[in-house]
Amino acid sequence: MEKCYECFHVTVHEGVAHLQLSRPHKANSLNLSFWKEFPKAIQQLNHSGLVRAMIISAEGEIFCGGLDLQMFAERPEFHAQNVLDRETILLSLTEMQQALSCLETLRFPVIAAIHGACIGAGLDLIAACDFSFASMQAQFRIEEINVGMMADVGVLQRLPKIIPDNIARYYAFTGETLTVTEAYRLGLVVKVLENKEQLLQHAFKIAQKIASKPPVAIHGSKRSLVYARDHSVSAALEHTTLLQAAILNGSDIQQSIQARMSKSIAQFDNLHEFSF
Repeated sequence: MEKCYECFHVTVHEGVAHLQLSRPHKANSLNLSFWKEFPKAIQQLNHSGLVRAMIISAEGEIFCGGLDLQMFAERPEFHAQNVLDRETILLSLTEMQQALSCLETLRFPVIAAIHGACIGAGLDLIAACDFSFASMQAQFRIEEINVGMMADVGVLQRLPKIIPDNIARYYAFTGETLTVTEAYRLGLVVKVLENKEQLLQHAFKIAQKIASKPPVAIHGSKRSLVYARDHSVSAALEHTTLLQAAILNGSDIQQSIQARMSKSIAQFDNLHEFSF
């Protein structure tokens, strides 16, 4: 399956979706079409029941140059003159935030594969993914402070949950570049690969490994982890008890054990298609 959008294209093969940002001539910057199309495309994948893991990467030598600055020139809310005009900023920002937050509510994990610069809104994007791999050429920057504004689409909220809070503050206030070596040391990226080819090979290898696990258990694990991040241990344990009571699948457990004993590959059913 393959589907093309203005700013990215999506393929799905054997349970693994691959979303590639496809505006290398514009540094894969995120324009208005991205913010409209991305959540719709993501939810279509989510509802299909056929996707068990997803990779987000980019064409060209830059992962993402951030927001397309043309948005600021074209959208009237960025030049608001009164309260009623500014109310539209509230709506616009909420839509943009939700476009990335939807990654956390998917039924499958999302892996960012970062090659080259990942700045501004690109960093907001990968912070909403489950984990990231990067090439040696990757670098990261909270660019918004360098152009006179605070970041507002999620990185200030998520980055301190990924790396130490005081270090997230340092980069948010200074707008300095975070090298891939330091990003790995801090835990922003899980693994660093030599080049883009090796990066994508590794990302697909891990995505396929995830896709081989029981989809219901993977979905439950993701929901539990996201909930635990934002709640107390006791609340998260109660949430896990209720969730496990709803999704525990004896058949999946039996198949997993039998496959391990016979040194074979277990086959699990896809999640049901969801339409509402």
